[in-house]
Amino acid sequence: MTSLMTNTSSMVALQTLRTINSSLDDTNNRVSTGLRVNSASDNAAYWSIATTTRSDNGALGAVKDSLGLAKSSVDTVNTGLDTVRNALQKVKEKLITAASPDADRAKLQTEIGSLLEEVKNNAKSTVISGSNWLSVDSSEANYNANKAVVASFSRTGDSVQVDTINIDTSKFKLLDSNTTVHSAVDAAVTTASATYSTAATTATTAFDTAKTTATTAYDTDIAAADTTFAGSAMDAAAVAARDAAYATAKNTRDSAFTTAETTKKTALDGAVLALKNSLGASGTDNLGILDKSRVAATSNGKATVSSIMDIDISKLTSSQNDLDQIANYTSIVDAALTDLTDASTSLGSTASRIESQTNFVQALQDANNRAIGSLVDANMEEESTRLKALQTQQQLAVQSLGIANSSSQSVLSLFRG
Repeated sequence: MTSLMTNTSSMVALQTLRTINSSLDDTNNRVSTGLRVNSASDNAAYWSIATTTRSDNGALGAVKDSLGLAKSSVDTVNTGLDTVRNALQKVKEKLITAASPDADRAKLQTEIGSLLEEVKNNAKSTVISGSNWLSVDSSEANYNANKAVVASFSRTGDSVQVDTINIDTSKFKLLDSNTTVHSAVDAAVTTASATYSTAATTATTAFDTAKTTATTAYDTDIAAADTTFAGSAMDAAAVAARDAAYATAKNTRDSAFTTAETTKKTALDGAVLALKNSLGASGTDNLGILDKSRVAATSNGKATVSSIMDIDISKLTSSQNDLDQIANYTSIVDAALTDLTDASTSLGSTASRIESQTNFVQALQDANNRAIGSLVDANMEEESTRLKALQTQQQLAVQSLGIANSSSQSVLSLFRG
């Protein structure tokens, strides 16, 4: 039956065309965006997971930026330490030259002073993002030696965790202008040095006294042996007795000398240790590598207290006492070089850790991107094939609708005369 009021074929054709057009719109959207899940309405579960993962990836991107900034800071500090170490090596070489008898120590001090000024300027110029890790003032209210670098972001269920890499800048700071600590150290140096000088003088006096006493006793024993020999028959037995007395006197004297030397060294070592302990208690180790007071002592017990920045050989002579002080200055610089090497080693380890963590964060981002892609990315080969098919179906549906609409026209022929 053909009805003018209700065209069933047209309705079916129209519904088919609507379905095809809807599918075609979805396919076009997937082809243009590259996503098969572009909104929550496409697939709520997949869209939720992908959105959360994208958010986490954004956080990981911020972590990577933080690590990049930290790596830059560490590299800058390492460059500063390398420059300072090279300058200090030159200072050490100047001091070794100064130990020569005919060295012009005033001119050498001019060179040393220039190198130390260069070191100071380098330390103050090593600025990273407005902050300086090498030249600080630990008395400032906002000073914090610990630099926490954001290193990772992780999610467990609904909870998130941010971990850090902690860098202790106190291990490699070069200068600290904390006046409170400097004043305490200066006072301790004055007091401890005076105590050391008294102990050293006492030990030296005791040694000289013991040595004089032993020498006098030796001379007395030798004289007595000579007197005994002169009153004897001076035969072979007398000669043997005299020689035995000589040997005994010499052994007694040498033993006394050795004991006195050991006692003196023990006393001087104790005085040097007390000097170091006094300085340590004053807080000198809280200062920088270059401005903290250090103690160095020669094998004969001559001790020197100085920081790297206070080294001055301009007025030293070729006396043994002054040469010992130059040797101690050399030891102090060598100790500072060791500290700088340790600092660079620690920073190098930190830089390696930061680089490794950066690579790990990048790998996590790549893994997350792959996970997101597997959930929401469209299969472009499949979608392009579907698009062609739907375009063909659309054309056929349009033709079908046209045929359905034209069927009612045939009813007019029934009314023609």
